[in-house]
Amino acid sequence: MYAEISLNNLFILEKEGLVENSNSKKLEQVLQWISAILLFIMMVLTFVDVLGRYFFNAPIFGAAEMIQFLLAGTIFAALPRVSAENSHIAVNLFVPAITRIIPKTHNLIINLFSVVGLLIIGVEFCRMAWHALETERETVVLEWPLVWIVLFCGLCCFIAMAIQVNWIRESKA
Repeated sequence: MYAEISLNNLFILEKEGLVENSNSKKLEQVLQWISAILLFIMMVLTFVDVLGRYFFNAPIFGAAEMIQFLLAGTIFAALPRVSAENSHIAVNLFVPAITRIIPKTHNLIINLFSVVGLLIIGVEFCRMAWHALETERETVVLEWPLVWIVLFCGLCCFIAMAIQVNWIRESKA
């Protein structure tokens, strides 16, 4: 039994808490698309740079620096999605022992550490972005301003942190 879902019905379901917040889902989708596009550009740039280097003896000027920017953008754009799905890379070395001692609060403690870590990293990125803006820091080869990529990474950390905080808040309810 499926009902037709209109925008009004979706809004009502969202208001009653039966559907996840559509704005956060849209933001996750936008960041997922940004990450995918950056990864694709990085792949094409690497392919063309290698072709140019080995077949025409003419690599793309600044390709390594561009790839560094694209890699940082790809990773940090995907970070909120990883946080939303709670699919971080984890080492389960101590998990069995910890869950025996504190089975109910294990996930809460892990997510609190994640929130604190993301907060520290996000604040540090913002501090670095502010310093880069004040000193007009640029990349070595292409002379691109560093402030934008550093600020983007910090913003993605704060979005991932907000997702973790939301998870903690919902798990307590």
